[in-house]
Amino acid sequence: MATRFINKKTARLYSNTTGGAYEQILIYGEEVQTVGRAVDGRIKATYRNKYEGFVKVAELMNKGELEIYFIDVGQGDAALVITPNRKKILVDGGSNEQTKGFLQWKYQLADLTAPNLIIDLLVLSHADGDHLKGLLDILEHPKIEVRQIIHNGIGLFNGMDKKSGDLSADGKFLTTYHSQSAELQNLQLRNPFDDWIELINQKNIPYTAVSHETGFLDVGDPEVTMEILGPVIEKNQNGEPHLKWFKDHAHTINGHSVVFSLQYDNVRILFSGDVNIEGSKHLLEHPGTTQKLRAHILKTPHHGSHEFHYPFFEAVRPQISAVSSGDSPDHGHPRANFIGAIGLASRSKAPLVFSTEIASTFTDVNEIDLSEIVPDGSLSVADIIGARLFKKRLHGMINVRTDGKELYGMRRVTAWYWWESYGPISAEEFPSIF
Repeated sequence: MATRFINKKTARLYSNTTGGAYEQILIYGEEVQTVGRAVDGRIKATYRNKYEGFVKVAELMNKGELEIYFIDVGQGDAALVITPNRKKILVDGGSNEQTKGFLQWKYQLADLTAPNLIIDLLVLSHADGDHLKGLLDILEHPKIEVRQIIHNGIGLFNGMDKKSGDLSADGKFLTTYHSQSAELQNLQLRNPFDDWIELINQKNIPYTAVSHETGFLDVGDPEVTMEILGPVIEKNQNGEPHLKWFKDHAHTINGHSVVFSLQYDNVRILFSGDVNIEGSKHLLEHPGTTQKLRAHILKTPHHGSHEFHYPFFEAVRPQISAVSSGDSPDHGHPRANFIGAIGLASRSKAPLVFSTEIASTFTDVNEIDLSEIVPDGSLSVADIIGARLFKKRLHGMINVRTDGKELYGMRRVTAWYWWESYGPISAEEFPSIF
């Protein structure tokens, strides 16, 4: 069998070599296993070791390209990047089991014969629960191995001036900063951060803080360049790192998120964590950063919050943007002014702004079996009379793919055509920074 990849925006896994009936609709970059020789221009293929059919030979390529999965974790962040040479970068994990569930589904981890999943790099943008909690399941999973973790240097503590640590005498800087987990010994850590550090120590996973001083980081794929742009750290008179205090804990830990770019050929992707107004201004004040923020694809900051800094969007000028947000708790994300600002700042006349929350699909409870909602009988039909209950039918996964020159963006729909899909979209040029 040979591993091949879909080279069109969408392609069909046909039921036979001649007819129009199909088993699946596959999107650009999807992996299939082919066997035998082509008949009438179609070759036998297997998708996910589960679906068998025939794919047009003209719609196949021999090499994978860069894939990004913006995972629907509700009100939180999680994304998986797969590089052309199949290195895997996991960025945050949400606050629930959705990231684990996606990885189990994609890599068939319930199958005991399936190989272990290697996460080559795990990026914790910051230690808030809606980015961190879901990663505990990842570290504990028996078939997932995490090779390296990077973070922003801010922990969560008990018994200090602030939840994120102690401040300088003038109150302008957060002085509690760590790079390695050993630096947290004998400190009172808050959960889930305490559980996180305990698991890292148990698994002996390399764990290091990054900042703008880190610069380029090797992701193990020579075709992809990663550069750390934030947080921007400063040094005290003793040369020790500390971070600017942004008026309270929430603004400080969000504003100093790990911000990084990935470049594949002519295409740049920017991950911005939960960077806010203060954090954005701080990044833009750092020499050279404005140009380095330019990107074609943007993981938008802070779930589409109203606390955005428009000049930051102007610096990025994305063509495709992905917002990760949810209904619980309901903060009204993505905010209307946020979506408008992203569109206005885009380098494209037809920008794509995706939202995991908007992309998810629900089914009215009247259309499904109530036993699926209350299988243990803990609620009776009488208990829910008068209430409108809904069940999620499709998770709001956003798929973005690129060959380094053109962009593709997709999300699943329940209609017969399966996908709301866009592409190929030419990655518009901007001056190189390398």
